[in-house]
Amino acid sequence: FVVFHYSVPLPTRYPHTCCIDALGEPHRTYLCPSNPDVRSYDLALVEELLDTYSGDGIRHESLGFGGWNQIALCNKVEVLPTPRDQFLLSLCFCEHCVSRAHEEDVDALSLRGSIRDHLYRSLPQNPTEWDDSAPDEQWARNVFGGQLWRYLDVRCNTVSSLFGEVQNLCNSHDAAFMPFGTRNDRDVMACNDYSLMYPHLKRVSLGATGNDPVAQRTSLQAAIEEVPHHAEPEIMHNQRSFDSSPKLTEAVMLARDVGIRHHSFHYYGMSRRHELEWIGDSRDAWAKG
Repeated sequence: FVVFHYSVPLPTRYPHTCCIDALGEPHRTYLCPSNPDVRSYDLALVEELLDTYSGDGIRHESLGFGGWNQIALCNKVEVLPTPRDQFLLSLCFCEHCVSRAHEEDVDALSLRGSIRDHLYRSLPQNPTEWDDSAPDEQWARNVFGGQLWRYLDVRCNTVSSLFGEVQNLCNSHDAAFMPFGTRNDRDVMACNDYSLMYPHLKRVSLGATGNDPVAQRTSLQAAIEEVPHHAEPEIMHNQRSFDSSPKLTEAVMLARDVGIRHHSFHYYGMSRRHELEWIGDSRDAWAKG
């Protein structure tokens, strides 16, 4: 498990690597995936982990762009902007993002100016006058004369190509790149083309739904049916969402009973001692199962 672009020391020590919003403010806790130094760092990190620890796969977190106010709270923001304005503030306009857009015939600087002008009008308004609508695809396609959607498409290409490079590196080590679900589409709003990763899936991340074991079993069985033949299902349980060792063990064994053979727990380092003991109980039950 490795965290890539969410970082405090790296953007602070190397400020040229962090994201820059439309107002020119740096995102001090997020590296920009457009930056060639960052992309080289990502690949070097993956290769070192696979070479050093000979793991059977890489679980990634934050390999794309970060959201505004994500992970670290922005200082002195007592009233959060609207969801759409937060989305606009999440967009990076560093020199590398602007350059990538230019290569795809997208005028990023013009869009940046339009977003800046909008924010200067919107942010000073009384919050009671704000539009709290979510930043959905229909809005993104039409706002700013379609400029935003074209820029989002560039960002999607940026992240997808980085994922592709990491996937190729994992393939060269016969390792899995995860977590991914069964998606096989291009999602511009989410900044990723899942269809590029789908043919290489070795693990597919699943999760149980439902309020009782019967419903959860049924949901997992249905999800397993969606896993492509070239991949295997995996599941992660968050031990902190359970209130006893028997309940965690029951959930873990249910996953095993329906045919899942790859399992992990969530963030050992954030767990209390009794939760670590629960993990041990579940691991023992899994091994005996």
